[in-house]
Order: sequence, then C-alpha cells, then structure tokens
Amino acid sequence: MKKELSLVLVGMLVLAFYVPVAAPGGEMVSLIFEGDDQAALIEAIQYAGGVVTIVYESVPMVAADVPLSTLGSVLANPHVTEVYKDEIRYLPYPPEFPGEDPDNFKNMEVMNISSAVMEPYTLEDLGALPADYYNYMVTGAEDVWLETAAGDGTLVAVIDTGIFPDHPCLYPRVIGGISFAPGEPEDSWGLPSNHYHGTVCAGIVASNCGVILPETDLWAQAIMNYAPAESWFTDPAYPGYIVVPLLGMAPLAELYAIKVFPQDGSGVPSSVIMEGIDHAIQQRKLYDTTGGAEGLPIDVISMSLGGGTGFDGWDPEDRLIDEATLTGIVVSTAAGNSGPALNTVGTPGCAKTSIAVGAAADPVHTRVGFDIVYDFPGIGGELYPYDETQIIYFSSRGPTTDGRRKPDVLACGVYTMSCFPPYSIGIMSGTSSACPAVSGAAALLVNWQKMNQGCVMPSQIRNAILKGAVPLPNYDKYAQGEGYLNVPNALQELINGVPWWPDLGYGPRLRGVNLKGGSRTWSTGTLGPGETFDIVIKVDKYTESLDISLSNVNIPGPPNPWLGDSIEFYIQSAVRTTDDLLYDSVNIYEATDFTITEPMPGNVRIVVEGDWTNWGTASCDVTVTEHEGRVLCPIEAFGIISNGEWKEHYVEVSEGTAVVTFELWWFNDWSRYPTHDLDMYVVAPDGTTYVGGAVYNSPEKQVIYDPLPGTYTVMVFGYEMYLIPNPYWLRVCQVV
Repeated sequence: MKKELSLVLVGMLVLAFYVPVAAPGGEMVSLIFEGDDQAALIEAIQYAGGVVTIVYESVPMVAADVPLSTLGSVLANPHVTEVYKDEIRYLPYPPEFPGEDPDNFKNMEVMNISSAVMEPYTLEDLGALPADYYNYMVTGAEDVWLETAAGDGTLVAVIDTGIFPDHPCLYPRVIGGISFAPGEPEDSWGLPSNHYHGTVCAGIVASNCGVILPETDLWAQAIMNYAPAESWFTDPAYPGYIVVPLLGMAPLAELYAIKVFPQDGSGVPSSVIMEGIDHAIQQRKLYDTTGGAEGLPIDVISMSLGGGTGFDGWDPEDRLIDEATLTGIVVSTAAGNSGPALNTVGTPGCAKTSIAVGAAADPVHTRVGFDIVYDFPGIGGELYPYDETQIIYFSSRGPTTDGRRKPDVLACGVYTMSCFPPYSIGIMSGTSSACPAVSGAAALLVNWQKMNQGCVMPSQIRNAILKGAVPLPNYDKYAQGEGYLNVPNALQELINGVPWWPDLGYGPRLRGVNLKGGSRTWSTGTLGPGETFDIVIKVDKYTESLDISLSNVNIPGPPNPWLGDSIEFYIQSAVRTTDDLLYDSVNIYEATDFTITEPMPGNVRIVVEGDWTNWGTASCDVTVTEHEGRVLCPIEAFGIISNGEWKEHYVEVSEGTAVVTFELWWFNDWSRYPTHDLDMYVVAPDGTTYVGGAVYNSPEKQVIYDPLPGTYTVMVFGYEMYLIPNPYWLRVCQVV
C-alpha cells in the first residue's frame, strides 16, 4: 500500500544470504561440514588450521572456520560427505518503506503495565470467564482451555532473542533458558535489555494476565470500539478502567528460552540456529532416557526466524527440524515475510515436518492497530472497513520447489498484542507473530493427548491442526495452506483420530509458461482487497528481456477516502525461498509498462494484487512479451566442479579495453531443483579482488570498467552444491 512512492529495484538483489568477505588467500570461510566420522572430521579441520566452532549431537555435522588456502585439503578428506554455506538468518520483519507510508507495521511498545496488571489466571479463573468470552487471538482457543488444562503440563521452547522471565504476564512460567548468541554469555537469555522479539513471541504462546486500562486511553478506546464486548469487562474495584485479559493461546503452559540472536536482534549464522535446535532435541532425549531425572520435557519448538535455501526440505536446518519431530517435539515455524510472490517460503519453514505459518489480517487486530500506530481514534475502521480476514501481502507463499504445500496454516500476523520487555505491552506484525499462535495451539493439543492418550505423536498434532484449519475464500493453497487456525476444530480432529504419519502435502511443482519468444495476455478478473492474481514465466539463458504491460486498468471505487484505491504490482526474479523483488509494491492506477532486461533463468513471478486497504475492487489485463536473442559472451573456459572445489582460470585483458564482463553460468541454476550456488572471484593483475560474482545470483556477473590490462585470475568455487557435481561455463566479453 505504498501510495506515495513507487520504489523500483530493477536488477538489484536484496541479499538474504551470507556473502563471504573472502577471496582466496588467508581469509577464513565459515562452513558446515557433514561426514561419516565426526572425530576424523574435526581432526582434518584442525590440521588445516581451521577452528571447529560447533559440534552437533543430533546430526553428523560440525560448523567450522577454515582458511581458504587450506580448504581444499579438508574437502579432500574421505570423511567429508557434504559441505554447506553457513548463511545468515534473520528475524522476519514486515517490509518497511521510506517516507510517511501508510503500510505502517511498526512493532512498538504501547504502555508500561507494571502497576496496571492483575494476577495470573488459574484454570478455574479461565473457566469463570463469560461463556462467550472472546480471546484476542481469534482462533477459538478459549473454547478448549478446560479440556486441555490451558496447556498446564506442556513446555514450549522459544528459539529467538530470549525471554524476559519477570514480565508480569509471563512470571513465573519461564522455567529457564540458555543463550548461544555469539559473543554473549549463556545466562544472557533473560536480560531485560534483550531485543523484544522473543518476549513478544513468548507472550503470544502463553501470556497470562489481566491488563487494567484507563477508559480514556487510546488502546482502551480502540478495544471498546472494535473488539467484541466479551473480550473485555469492567470491575467495580477499578472505576474508570476496563480489564482486558491478555491471554496467550496456552496461558498455563511453561516456557523455555533458547537465545540465538544477539541483543540488537541482528542476524546470526545458520550454524547458531542449528545449535539451538540441537540443544532442544538433546534436552528432550536426555529427559526421556533418564525418566525425567535430567534434561527438559520440551513438547513444542516455536521458531519465528528463517532465510533462503536452494534445497527446500533437505538443507541442514530442515533436517534438524525433522529430527526434532522424530524426537517427539512439534515444531512451528514462520513461513517468512517474502510474499506475495509464489515459492518464497524459506528454511526452516520449508522443512518437511514443520508447521509453516503464514500471516493474516483480521478486522479486530487491524483496526485496533491502525488507531494505535497513527494515534488517531477511528482511523482503523476507515482503513479496514470490511469484516473479512485477508492474507497480508508480505506473507510468504508456496509451494516449495519440490511441490509441497507451504505455508501449512495461517494465524493473525498484523498488529498482534503481546508482552514487551521488561514490563510493557505492545503490538507486533509479521509471520513472527503468527507462528507462536500455532505453537500455543500445538501445546494445547499436546496436553490433551498427554491427558487422554498417555503419549504424544507430533505428526498427529500437526495433522490435526492442518485438518482443522478453515480455508479463506478467494485464496488458493499456495497462499494459505489448509486455511486459518481453528483450535476447536483441530482438537475434534485429534479426538476423532488422525493418521500418525505426517501429511507432507505433495502436489505439482510450480511451472512457468514458456513464451518461446512470443506474447500472451491474461485477465486478472475482479480482485477484492488483498486478493492476488499470479503469472509465472519460464525464462532461459536466451531471454534478452521481458516486456510487461498492464492495460484495461479498472478501479471503479468507491475508493478509500484516506488512501485511495490502487492495484499493487510486484515482479520477483527467479530467486526462490526469499524475496528478490525487481519491482516492489508499485501502485498502479492506469496503463503502465515495465521491462526486465536479461533476467536470471528460472521462474519469474508476476503478482497483481488489489491493495489490502482498497474499499472497492480492481482488475486489469497483463500482457507479457518475451524477447529472445540474448547476446552471450564467448566461452573462455569450462569444466565440471564438485561441492567445495576450487577451479582457477586465467584471462588476458587487452590494452585499451573499456569494459570487461565476466559471467559464470552453470547447469543447476534457479531453473532447477536443487539449485547450486557457485561463486566467482576475479583478481586483477595488481591484486585487486572483485567479489561482485560471489553473491546468490545465477549467473554470477562481474563488470569492470577501465580494467588494467594483463592477466586476470578467475577463481570458481563450488560453494554449496547438492548431490552431484555440475558443469559450468566462464564467459568473458571485452569491449574496446
């Protein structure tokens, strides 16, 4: 809904992946090694001058920093079977646009409640709430609290930024924690100075308090204006105030903090995320093998984090998630905030047995949130006047590259109310806040299974949540999975009996239209607010450009009086499992043309959306024309490269050359699954190293203007390759 500015990011890659700082030499590179003998693997790394940073117990892997100069000797060791990039993972924030943008999804504290909070509710107290009590999470969880003991007896591990244990809505149910955040002590998990993200997620799982709000307060007014009357009440002991039960999905569940992100909430290597998952698995195994004498009875893992991958379902994080499931732990993950293009759910959301959660906007949270973020009573009802729940545009979409349904379900992901450290409450948006809602629902179902069946089957819990979800009309499974979370339905499915094997949701892979140098026109039909129309174009190395024309634009109104109505337009490059938007949230009001020059091979995804705050409908025609005849640079060298292997080539650049372009192409590009990652480093005659070809593009490209004449060294690194070696081609153009 970026009405005031159309930000065009043509040809720019918004990096969501770790880019090594390195060129060949004395630099260290961070990798995750898999082998058949961990001890021998560690010995080989140390012999090469490397440092082993993490040894995993649940999978035969280690994380290490290895000198690039000796990496080859490690990779040649017969005990090394695979090597993976140690990519940076981030907390999934909603998109932010510059200026005074109406899409204000700011995560913000609203008020300190240290002196305005009631005691935690007991199970009896929860049962005494009005019969038609309305829980703010909008999932019906309150209807099953008595049957599930509100989660009393379950333990949810939140892998995040830590949890402040003394928050009045969480105390005393945070039983402990540990920190793996780089450079921070193990006991830093509960500091009040930690980033708010983990405490917010913990509150969505298991907040338990009553917040006392002055009737004159903006938040109280918004709740009284928009929320059902059953969600708040007055108390004669507090004249002039209202009481809002701030209850998570499982308000009597216990929490355990696994801190992996630093205090500022910045990204960390995937190896650290894996360390957190590994710790949870081992604590559960230790608890089971010692009969509860040691370890922790972790029932659910909640992970509101993620990043891109070239091998959906099979990278190291995804495999650890599946190991956690086998151990007896239900894992709920954020699908990611890389939508609305298809095929953008990242790891660990794309793990086979995780419950990947997308984000939806419901009327109550959205209206209350708008009033708060704009400090304008009544604006929420104007900006979101309809009663339908819609999938918010930033929520990542499926399917996975191998054709599995992701996300699996939806939950509230816009302006969710929860705990902020140390003693505040506030709002947060994103799939980050949708994920813990499902984590809390899983805790309720786990507790029912414990109480009634004596054992827990994580795949049954997952299947029940999926089968109980309620599909939203006008959205397909790529956007919503099985639909919006409904806890009573899920419990009934569990009671009725669901299969013990995981429902992986396999279906057709995403297929693009091959225009073969021609043109095709699509009509979007009528799009309501937040509804999308998707076009997928298959691009190959001969595609010189794509022309995209929007015509017959029809926005009949009546329009939103504050923002107007528009079509939102997006073009996503061939990069998958994360966002790489060539055109991002462009507002369309009339016929408009776009051109993409030399797109990467693979599926280019085009999205036309009725803006989520529109009052009326929108439609248009979309014509895509492919121009073939891309001029490829001559092949300078070629070869076959294996995972972790270096190849070295020498290129003579002539005197008087104005521009030299190096391009590295390979077979398993973004058009194939799995996608391999090759990097290209170019070293000039004077030793200057160019690393523009060491990102996540395919092909990799380095352009040098006014190059020094002489011999250039081109290093090709098979940085992350799966299953098989790959042929590659080094192409070089010199322009005088």
